[in-house]
Amino acid sequence: MVRFLPFLLSLVLTVYALFSCIQTPDEDVPHLPKLLWIVLIVFVPFAGPIVWLLMSRAHANRQDNVVRRQPPRPTARPVAPDDDPDFLKSLDRYRDPRTTVKPPDPEETPKPKDSKGSDESSSETDDGNPER
Repeated sequence: MVRFLPFLLSLVLTVYALFSCIQTPDEDVPHLPKLLWIVLIVFVPFAGPIVWLLMSRAHANRQDNVVRRQPPRPTARPVAPDDDPDFLKSLDRYRDPRTTVKPPDPEETPKPKDSKGSDESSSETDDGNPER
């Protein structure tokens, strides 16, 4: 059993490296053409797969270092939902109009009173009956 271990290890390493090489996009293959890497992996036991795995990882790490960008800074947004004006506006459709008191629109300005004293409601109480 022990004498088959190097063969099995070489076979597993070769299969793993072969699939890794085949799945790697052509522009990410380091230094050599992909077909040459496949030939090296298959026909050079142990050394071919190990060199492929080391070179591909080093190449991937180098590309990650080059392409790394600064993360975008988050825009200044409110922290909590009750501080977010867009969220509060979206809640208006769920409010019951019978229980919500809305302030008057700023477009509607109160009319100035006549100086002649034509105030009709001064002699009425809150329920509409004249005072006694």
